Amino acid sequence: MLVVLYHAAGLAAAKSWSGDQLNTLTDALLTVRMPLFFAMSGFFFLRRVDRPWSWQLRNRAGPFLWLYVLRTVLWVLAFHVIPWQRESEYGFGDAARLFFEPGVGPWYIYALAIYFVAVKLMRPLPVWAQFLIGAAVSLPVACGFIEPNSWAWTTLLSHFIAFQIGALGSAVLAGIADRATLMRLLGFGLLWGFGSGVLFFLFDSLDNLGRIPVTLLGMAMGITAASLMARHIPWLHFDRLGRHTLPIYLLHVPLLGVLYSIDVDLPANPAVSIGVPLLFTALAVVGSLAIWRVRRPIPGLFTAPWTGDGANTRSPRISETPSGRHRSDAQKSSEKAGRPAR
Repeated sequence: MLVVLYHAAGLAAAKSWSGDQLNTLTDALLTVRMPLFFAMSGFFFLRRVDRPWSWQLRNRAGPFLWLYVLRTVLWVLAFHVIPWQRESEYGFGDAARLFFEPGVGPWYIYALAIYFVAVKLMRPLPVWAQFLIGAAVSLPVACGFIEPNSWAWTTLLSHFIAFQIGALGSAVLAGIADRATLMRLLGFGLLWGFGSGVLFFLFDSLDNLGRIPVTLLGMAMGITAASLMARHIPWLHFDRLGRHTLPIYLLHVPLLGVLYSIDVDLPANPAVSIGVPLLFTALAVVGSLAIWRVRRPIPGLFTAPWTGDGANTRSPRISETPSGRHRSDAQKSSEKAGRPAR
C-alpha cells in the first residue's frame, strides 16, 4: 500500500491542484517502504534456501525473471497507450535493454531474482561474512558514496542488505513482531521521526551514514505497526492484501495512469491534494485485485507458464479421488513409486 501511495502521490505532482503534503510524507517513508518490503521478501525466502539450485531456478529466480520480462513489455506498451500526464521516460528500444536498465519495468521482481541467487551463493559462508559482503554492496550506494548511472540500479543495490536482514535475521524480525505493543510503536516512531527530521532539515538528504540507523528504526516501526494491525483490527483484512502483493505490484502502475489521465478541474486545497491520491491508491489496489481474479486462470500472466512447487509457478494438475479428496500429479507419482508424498 505504501508503494502504491508513493506512485499515486508522484503522479499527482503534475496536477494544478496537487500539493507537497503527501510528497513530503512519501519522501520521508523512503527509509521504511522498500527496506521493509525487501526484508519481508527475504524473511519468507529463507524457508526454502537449502533446496537445490534446480529447484531455486524453477520456483524462485525463473518465475520472477519471466514475470519481469513479460511485465516490462506490457508496461512499455501501457506507457505509450495511456494518455499519461507526463512523458514516458522509456521507449520500446529501452525494453530490449531490460536486464541492463531495470527501471523500464517492474524492477522489484528483477531485484528479487538477483537477491535469491546471491543469498543462495553465499549460503556456505558464515553469517557475519554474508552481512559484510551485503554491506559492501549496499551501504556505499545507499549513503551516496557510489552513484550508479540509473536510479533503478541505485535502489536495487541499496536494498540488498535489507533482503539479507530478512533472510538471515528472520528470528530478530519475528521477535519484534511478537513483542509489538503500542508503546513500542510510539517509541520506534518517535525515534524514526526525529532521525528523519535531522537528515532532511540539517543535511537535506538521506545520502549519508545517518540513513543506516534511521532505516533500521523504520523497519522496526513498520513490523510493529503491521503486527498491531493484524492483532487488533483483523476485520480490515490487511492479511489478504499481503497474500496478493504480487498482482497489486504488477498492475497498479497502469491503473494509476488511467485514473490520472481523467482530466477534471479540481480546487487547489489540502483536502483535494491529499484526498485524491489516497482515493486513487485505494482504487488501484481494489482494481488490481479485481483484474487479477478475472485473469489469473490464464497461464503465464501472474505465474511462470511451467509447473512447480512455488507460489509463482503453475500448480500441478489436480484430479478428484472417489473419496472427494484431491491428489496432484506429483502425489500420484510418489504413490506409484512406493514413496510418501511430501
